[in-house]
Amino acid sequence: MAETPFSPEPPSSPEPQENGPSTPPWTTEAAEVMPDPVSAGPEPEADAPEPAATPVNEPEPGITAIVDVPPLEGSPDPAADGGGEFELLLQKIRDWLGSGELQAQWQRFRGPLKGLAILIGVVLLLRVYTSLIGTLDSLPLVGGLLELVGLIAAVRFTITKMVRKSDREQVFTDWSRRWNDFRGRE
Repeated sequence: MAETPFSPEPPSSPEPQENGPSTPPWTTEAAEVMPDPVSAGPEPEADAPEPAATPVNEPEPGITAIVDVPPLEGSPDPAADGGGEFELLLQKIRDWLGSGELQAQWQRFRGPLKGLAILIGVVLLLRVYTSLIGTLDSLPLVGGLLELVGLIAAVRFTITKMVRKSDREQVFTDWSRRWNDFRGRE
């Protein structure tokens, strides 16, 4: 029987190994002696150099979780815990408030803030109005009665204000005046 490179017998080496685990013979010599039985064609990567192994002891780069801030020069106790972050923050807030920048920013954003407050108020008013109409609509007969009241009011307005030409002109001039007042024109 022929000896194969995967035989369990260790090869005889001229140097005896004193300490440490003995390496099995198939780890290095088997790859050199036996061709790969799976690949039948030429090996294109046979001439490629092996990648260099990275050392295990090197730490991975990452984000630092702790930042040390040195205490301020004028702080009473430089050895106190905290590192001076709070004092630095308080000093920056005092400087910002003392510079008058707050008043300038308030003057600059007063118009947009007022517009935003009006928009929020209108949205809340519409939400309340929608929920009120939804509640009234869920009651039996209320929706139909409100439609009837609206129809009666529209017919009454048309009969009293839209039949004669003078009344129509008065209504249209009144609407035109209101529209111009709303737009800010005279």
